[in-house]
Amino acid sequence: MNVPNAGLWGRDKMGEVSLTIRVMPDDAGMDMNKLKDDVISVLPDYAKLVNTEEQPIAFGLKALLIKVIMPDQSPDELIEKISTIEHVENAEIQDLSLL
Repeated sequence: MNVPNAGLWGRDKMGEVSLTIRVMPDDAGMDMNKLKDDVISVLPDYAKLVNTEEQPIAFGLKALLIKVIMPDQSPDELIEKISTIEHVENAEIQDLSLL
């Protein structure tokens, strides 16, 4: 028996995570459909879009919730790409769960 690999048979693939990202626009009058399209356009190939949703915040301001499934790895690259989109105030992870 190969002890270093004991119990690892069939586990050669990384797991996946479900990730919900909250994207805040810098203006309450922002066209949320354009923002959604811009966010989708910067998603890397490894991130599969599951759902998008608008979440009312206050005084007409809405956040865009983006749910993706991706490999269990650091989401920093994804957050940085979304944060560089014009008129995005910030992007943050709202929910992360292992699938």
